[in-house]
Amino acid sequence: MISQEKLQKVLSKLKAQDGVRGVVITTMEGLPLSSDLDSDTTENIAAIITSLVGKALDAVRLLREGSLSFLTLDTTHGQINIAPDEKEGLILVVLKKN
Repeated sequence: MISQEKLQKVLSKLKAQDGVRGVVITTMEGLPLSSDLDSDTTENIAAIITSLVGKALDAVRLLREGSLSFLTLDTTHGQINIAPDEKEGLILVVLKKN
């Protein structure tokens, strides 16, 4: 598992980028490991994104499309960028403004 120090470095680096509203790092099981958002929002994001990633992984496997590396959701407020890493067992979620 990745160290808390490394998680904080990733979080800080991403948060410093222009237009980033929030960053969440969660396990594939939905356990939030690191976030710069309030705890309720973090827990909700972790639960919902974990479910979404699970469905996307199932679709990619079923369609024999290799492996899932990245999801982007375009919203009216910006983008939700999702990077699952099955090897590390982590999901990175970045909320960006338009």
